[in-house]
Amino acid sequence: MVGRLIARRYLLRSELGRGGMGVVWQGHDTLLNRPIAVKEVLLPAGLPELDRERQLLRTTREARNAAKINHPSVVAVYDVVEEDGRPWIIMELVQGRSVEEVVATSGALPIRQAADVGRQVLSALRTAHELGILHRDVKPSNILLTQEGRAVLTDFGIATAEGDSSLTSTGMVTGSPAFMAPERVRGEEAGPASDLWSLGATLYAALLGRSPFERGEPMATLTALLTEEPDYRRIPPAMHPVLQGLLTKDPAQRADAEAADRMLAAIGSPAPARARERTAGRTPWILTAAVVAAAAGVAFALLRPTGEAVVPVAQRASTSPLPSLTQPVAATPTPSPTPTPTRSRPPLVRAWTSPAGWSVKRPAGWRGSRKDAYTEWIKPDRGGHFSIQEHYSTQDLTTIMNGEAALLPGGVLRTRRPGPGMLEWEARWTAPVPSAAWAVPGVTYRQLSRAILGGDTVYVLSWTAREADWGKSAKLGRRVIASFVPPERPGQDTEQGDQKPVQPSQEPGQPSQDPGQPDR
Repeated sequence: MVGRLIARRYLLRSELGRGGMGVVWQGHDTLLNRPIAVKEVLLPAGLPELDRERQLLRTTREARNAAKINHPSVVAVYDVVEEDGRPWIIMELVQGRSVEEVVATSGALPIRQAADVGRQVLSALRTAHELGILHRDVKPSNILLTQEGRAVLTDFGIATAEGDSSLTSTGMVTGSPAFMAPERVRGEEAGPASDLWSLGATLYAALLGRSPFERGEPMATLTALLTEEPDYRRIPPAMHPVLQGLLTKDPAQRADAEAADRMLAAIGSPAPARARERTAGRTPWILTAAVVAAAAGVAFALLRPTGEAVVPVAQRASTSPLPSLTQPVAATPTPSPTPTPTRSRPPLVRAWTSPAGWSVKRPAGWRGSRKDAYTEWIKPDRGGHFSIQEHYSTQDLTTIMNGEAALLPGGVLRTRRPGPGMLEWEARWTAPVPSAAWAVPGVTYRQLSRAILGGDTVYVLSWTAREADWGKSAKLGRRVIASFVPPERPGQDTEQGDQKPVQPSQEPGQPSQDPGQPDR
């Protein structure tokens, strides 16, 4: 096949790739003297002649539609020709590796690169959708990454069934099952939202290495796609909202392109230079009995059980002579003291145990919620926040810290290692930031985070308070973070020494499995 001339013009030089729908060749346009890519569309063996003709017409129509799209993130289609009764697509030659190849050889994409790739592909899809063109097969192997940072969507509208249906005339599903939208699997009408679902599954795979629904066998994959929700425990928390929005099974409720672009832009925006570290001043408050007594004009004496008089500070400070301690005190009848009712101080923390097995003494009175591998408590006035994120990752603590800190516009102020398998850092940032939807816009916050390695899981605990309140809030935050105990595993020695997991609180209104119950 190498050296063959297609349509007396396009020379095939080498095979670039092969798939179920065809072969892609590196070629040369002998008329315009430029490099090209040629896709040889393979038709199934034994296909009836009528079906072959329909497939040829369909492929030609789709390729010509794709040629209408003028976008830097879409492979340009130059021509469609017929040779040996088969369609051949002449396209722009893009030098780069697919997202699938990059992840397989170099590992998951950094979160900001994934967000940038997502925005480029999303922009291409929006342009196509405005022209009434659907892709129908967005997946990691169909996105090329160039050295210049360009993300290019290939195979636009070529490997598709007729019209908007997900099924062929024989009832077979076309496309890649692991990245296919549920409505297409069900044979329902598919629109732009179906491409957005596929983009969400593709971004998930770029961060984890596989589709959220891949089960190794097509029918099992399709069943998971229709009935199960993605596992976000290994996905960076900042990507959860956009992925959850795109991977909503009901297309009517799915995030649209505008909302997805807005969320991806917040993740991918570069952080400003590190803020200069400042020291928050504190004014000491001193309250003595002398001040209180002087202000009230009260003189009093207390008797110890032995009869020894104790003179208040205000009285000792006066110039009046002190009474002799050996002289009896005047027998002035005094009423029996009335016991003063005491009110117990409300607890600052309450014990809570996660269904995952870890435990912590979380701040009392804060509203909690639990998501996939993420638990948080928010102060009612939004002046404070505490969260625990479970990273199912083999990355080292420094890499995880850098990934978390990259999402904070203020940068890391300082780092320290409080113990084996731990890394702690402090940061300052001003809302809004994509990972802190609870924060008040315009307010500056200080955040203390600690990453704790526990087996194959890294727990990231973050305590956040308003910068103005940090002096009085940091002590409670360190107490809460220090109370964390990872789950016990059989045969595993914990680095917590003799510390035992905190048992669930038995106080009313505090069931151990629900961090969101209000305090009573």
